[in-house]
Amino acid sequence: MPAPMPEGCPWSGFTPPNVDWCEEQLCAWVTNPADTWSNLAYVVFGAWMVVANRRTQGSPGSALRFFGPASIAAGVCSGLFHASYTFLLQFLDFVGMFLFCFTVLTENALRLRWIEASRMGLFFVAGVAGSSLLVPLLWAAGLPYQGLVFMLILVAVGQELAARRRLGPAPSYRFYALALGLLTTAALFSLADVTRTWCDPTNHWIQGHSVWHVLSAAALLALYHHHAQLEPRS
Repeated sequence: MPAPMPEGCPWSGFTPPNVDWCEEQLCAWVTNPADTWSNLAYVVFGAWMVVANRRTQGSPGSALRFFGPASIAAGVCSGLFHASYTFLLQFLDFVGMFLFCFTVLTENALRLRWIEASRMGLFFVAGVAGSSLLVPLLWAAGLPYQGLVFMLILVAVGQELAARRRLGPAPSYRFYALALGLLTTAALFSLADVTRTWCDPTNHWIQGHSVWHVLSAAALLALYHHHAQLEPRS
């Protein structure tokens, strides 16, 4: 766990997060520049998804239109966290990740007929709220709440496998394979960062975790295109 910011710094007095990424904390409003500004990738790709979805409107009973806004929200929330490096805004970072995770989980739940379109909003909100509630509970227990996101990714992959068995193969899995490849590569960069395998704390241009942001944002875009090919378009 990183040490609290020194007294007199903009974020001093706040509880630090439960993870210490490689980049050193600057006594500034943006404490980790590389890990902060790399989140613009989520915003840029999210805007791309919004525009793409507006060009070819799909079914109103689909969660596809939420992919772009969820990606933008994830980028903003993560950027605020890395700018502050506090537990308070780390919680917001997880809310952003849960928003995107449950966008995918909701879309898959609709495909699998686990829920009706009328229950889509309830399923989404309950999932995000329930997962978010677990973060402070796990923090109080001293447990690593990063595992929540990993579990949700595994559930999403399980849903895709279930959809293949029940509904038959998708027209193409190239975007899905690309998304998994990007996520895996991104996770390796993030792991190298937190374990200090690849680490230069004074480099405020590129860090392993900043690479995670860019590659995982590209993975979200690939997931959007995978699900877009499954939607009836008007």
